[in-house]
Amino acid sequence: MLGCSGVQAWSSKQVADWLREQGFSAYVDLLCTQHRVDGTSLLCLTEHDLRSPPLQLPLLGDIKRLALALRKLQRQHSPSHTPSTDFRANGSKYCYRNDRFVTAVMEQHCHGYSNGKYKHRWSQLEPEGWKTILSLVYVTLVFGITSFVMVLVHERVPDMHTYPPLPDIFLDSVPRIPWAFVMAEACALALGYILLLVLLLHKHRSILFRRLCSLMGSVFLLRCVTMFVTSLSVPGNHLQCSGKMYGDIWSKLLRALEIWVRMGMSMTGMHTCGDYMFSGHTVVLTMLNFFITECEYAFFLFQNLE
Repeated sequence: MLGCSGVQAWSSKQVADWLREQGFSAYVDLLCTQHRVDGTSLLCLTEHDLRSPPLQLPLLGDIKRLALALRKLQRQHSPSHTPSTDFRANGSKYCYRNDRFVTAVMEQHCHGYSNGKYKHRWSQLEPEGWKTILSLVYVTLVFGITSFVMVLVHERVPDMHTYPPLPDIFLDSVPRIPWAFVMAEACALALGYILLLVLLLHKHRSILFRRLCSLMGSVFLLRCVTMFVTSLSVPGNHLQCSGKMYGDIWSKLLRALEIWVRMGMSMTGMHTCGDYMFSGHTVVLTMLNFFITECEYAFFLFQNLE
């Protein structure tokens, strides 16, 4: 029995002999003459290759039988001294687990080609800093737009006497906790620091950061549209909110800049009206929590140890 390196050294004539031995003489001309399949390329063939152009075998039975013969050949000529072996040929990678052949088609596991385009492994992803910078600029602009929309919304806060707070069975039955709002902001800050630590320790921090910026920016942009179009009543009688006119456009811009610098948080001394029912705190808490809890820590750990 030839070793794996022996199969790779096969010429097209030897591949043709193997095809005849397996009963596929009808495809010798197609594979070996027209497409010059040698031993190395034979080890790379998959059922998908047999089905797709330029081979595109016409008979399903032949496709299945030839695919089975290829898998058997690849399994027989894989290294047997280890239960888990990776074999690469022409950029394609095959994984052997407990003497069972698996063609790894998932990008995160193996190199491969899809529609003629080379796929990178996760460990070889490029940081593409320009995308990260673009995402950062995007989310910064959105936060600026959000601050300005909050100023416009504050001018149109519905009168509490005409439009009282909406009834709420739960909130109307539970005593108000004065420090709950500040605690929510403290939780958001804590989650932000945790996420910052994750980003600093992760090898693909640039990719994670730009995804966070893109998602956060898109959600806040949609929040701006909803907040501007719909004016809702103040959520509770404990909030002393009323419409406030800021004068000319420069006064509004200065107020928006102040909101942007202080991040719209009461912890920084910022109090706004009109946007409570469109909670930005909820957006931030949810987004940060998902980015922290949905990370595959085991995968990240092993990737960083490589």
